Amino acid sequence: MKPIIGITPSQELSAARLQLNRDYQDAVLRAGAVPMILPLTGDQQVLDDALAHMDGVLFTGGADLQPSLYGEEATALCGETDALRDEEEKYLMLKCLREDVPFLAVCRGFEMMLACLGGTLYQDIAAQRPGSVLHPCYDRPADKVHGVSLKEGTLLKEIVGEAEIGVNSRHHQGAREVPEDVVISAVAEDGLPEGIELTTHPFAVGVQWHPETLSARHEEAQRLFDALVRQAETRHMTRNPGEG
Repeated sequence: MKPIIGITPSQELSAARLQLNRDYQDAVLRAGAVPMILPLTGDQQVLDDALAHMDGVLFTGGADLQPSLYGEEATALCGETDALRDEEEKYLMLKCLREDVPFLAVCRGFEMMLACLGGTLYQDIAAQRPGSVLHPCYDRPADKVHGVSLKEGTLLKEIVGEAEIGVNSRHHQGAREVPEDVVISAVAEDGLPEGIELTTHPFAVGVQWHPETLSARHEEAQRLFDALVRQAETRHMTRNPGEG
């Protein structure tokens, strides 16, 4: 039986509609796992029951985090937020951290990971970090618009296999303060952290760019999903020793 990867959805608040960029699903399928869209709910028992069937989790991109998650008040610089999604993803991520559930956190997921670990965010990079490269390139979602350097000795560098890669960029917020126990694994051309991970967890990796959109055409992007699924397979076999 293939491992199951739970994927967090976003929602269109005005239409009460769940949605998911298909690229996430396709990247997980190419990696050899079964993608399952998680429910969007504040019911922790439902989330516990859902996660019990998952071997890994993919935290996806979307709306800004509520600044209260990282100890700040919202300013005019902050975009649209989603309180229910914040509630769910914080609960799920903390549970993944406690229970060693493998997860890959993309863009908003990267920001949620940072907040859960005690870090802070720029509510708007351009306004609060002058001189940064242009990060919100929403009109070029699948183009490599700037480079990132991957740090030697990190899991991310081992997975990607290259010291420098080009990435797409669809975020206006970014890492401001990164706690000492969190490893910065990738840095943009302007020095902004764009990859984080933990050495105390089997697979807790966050990236600020969108590898799912690049994964069909660029092998180094697909490798992130392949690595998540490999770790999920290990977890699956540990939990189901009679299989195979």
